[in-house]
Amino acid sequence: MVLPGEEIAVAEEFEPGEGTYERNGLVFVAVPGVLELDSENRVARVRAFNPPAELKVGDIAYGVVDDIRGMMATATILAIHGRARQISGQSEGTIHISNVSEDYTEDIHDKFRLGDIIRAKVIQVKPSLQLTTAEPDLGVVKALCSVCRGPLEMRDRDLYCPRDERTERRKLAADYADLRLFVAASELGGGKISEKHRGGPGEGPERGERDREGRGGGRDRVRDRGGGRDRDRRGSRGPGGRDRDRGRRR
Repeated sequence: MVLPGEEIAVAEEFEPGEGTYERNGLVFVAVPGVLELDSENRVARVRAFNPPAELKVGDIAYGVVDDIRGMMATATILAIHGRARQISGQSEGTIHISNVSEDYTEDIHDKFRLGDIIRAKVIQVKPSLQLTTAEPDLGVVKALCSVCRGPLEMRDRDLYCPRDERTERRKLAADYADLRLFVAASELGGGKISEKHRGGPGEGPERGERDREGRGGGRDRVRDRGGGRDRDRRGSRGPGGRDRDRGRRR
């Protein structure tokens, strides 16, 4: 166990890692915790006693929808399922319309409304936080009426407002009416990322390469066709070719 300010290594022997810092060629402790000297990688670390919760790919998180525009919804993450510590780092994630539901979604407003509390899975952390609710146990876990802002009740697969006597639709989590808050995250799909979600929507080199190749190929084919026409026109212009062109125009 070490405390902040303690000297734990010489910078020539160990590089400062997590929970440490370097000053005047020496490595010191930055946070109270347990010292770990990694002799293989020559790194000194201090594992904090109660580290802040950091979002990782596969985490199940809860957040509030605070913006919907175009084909994206933005949610501020408030908690990670199974962890009590406050979240550190980036806490605003986006959900692309393709990651909202298992079924085709034409309008994202049919699935989310501002103020909804959702349960989502983290599918990407860097360079931006990307989320998905396209699984049965993911989606809206608490919704308010769009008119009176009172809580909506579950009726079949729709939500009903007893005060305004109107129904609304959402992309609901399977346990909307009886939330399973104390089960393991793995029972809600945590830790598993489907192949279509790897890299997030529109991210990653594969899609970018396909787009560039597709667009580039299209332009090349257009140029080839244009070149062919140029060659045909040039080929028709020999002795008398110009006169034949004039005859066709007449």
